[in-house]
Amino acid sequence: MANSTAAGAPAISFDKLQAQAADSVRRDTRRLRELAEQYRALYREQLEEWVRMRARLETGASGSTRNGSAAAERLRTRHEQLGRDLAATQARLKRLDVAARQLQLVGSYLANPHPSVDEPILTDAEESPAALTLRIIQAQEGERQRLAEVVHDGPAQVLTNAIFQVEYLDRVLDDSPSTAHAELAFLRTMLRDGLDEVRGFIAELRPPAVDVGLAKAIADQASAFAQRHGLEVEVEVKGIDEGLTPDEKASVLRILQEALQNVRKHSAATRVRICLEDGQLVIGDNGRGFDVMRLASGATRNFGLHFMRERAELMGAALQIESRQGEGTRILLRLSGG
Repeated sequence: MANSTAAGAPAISFDKLQAQAADSVRRDTRRLRELAEQYRALYREQLEEWVRMRARLETGASGSTRNGSAAAERLRTRHEQLGRDLAATQARLKRLDVAARQLQLVGSYLANPHPSVDEPILTDAEESPAALTLRIIQAQEGERQRLAEVVHDGPAQVLTNAIFQVEYLDRVLDDSPSTAHAELAFLRTMLRDGLDEVRGFIAELRPPAVDVGLAKAIADQASAFAQRHGLEVEVEVKGIDEGLTPDEKASVLRILQEALQNVRKHSAATRVRICLEDGQLVIGDNGRGFDVMRLASGATRNFGLHFMRERAELMGAALQIESRQGEGTRILLRLSGG
């Protein structure tokens, strides 16, 4: 009887296990989306309160706001704290949305048809077509999330601030023309800066055609980055085009873009060097650096570095990170075997 159960059970039990796993993932996905909706409702309430406080600060409705009274100072402190709470809520929303998408991908993977019975056993270094497809989808989702964050932190924030400025102008235009003119000048500068940022964002979405030369595309990208952010960028990448397909060149450029964004957002660097060393593209900076071991342990997570690793793996390359706190960072992308 035991032998009969052992012989006949596996196919049924594995099917049931897979179905149970898929159901569990679907339930967790729904729960995450419900939590995200709750946080969105909380965010909307906080944003409305923040706008009301801002209006009170601007119009002096708290008593003597413009005279710097104690009541005005308390209101200003509450307004600033609520702004920090809004940022924290946004961060939680992003995490919930990413987690829900990842769970949805896992659910889709579990729902895939069973592999063929004659499919060869894979080693740790190999992947099944289904697993590779899932990783590619995850990389695409990761890139979409990165772009969503860029839009949210850049153009969307500029437009939100512009709306607040226009509302304020509408209130002071008749009573204080001089204030209105000053606010218009500020609004004009803010929108111009936002437009520059959008143009840079578009350039990242549609980078220079790498089929005319990856070396030139890298040089152009570095030059634009240096001008936009006021950093010194040195480039020496002659011969980088050799042996790379157009798709691989595009991946290299995307990895470079992400590395430069990490420099801008995290490093506090003043100088960047991009060069070829022993078949590797090296992107180094003189910034604050970080603890690589802490990153490897999972105690902290940098989405940009994860994105670069995924890109490198999908093109068959290897990515290495060298950094120490206070000593800058080097990203090494090995373009050829050896």
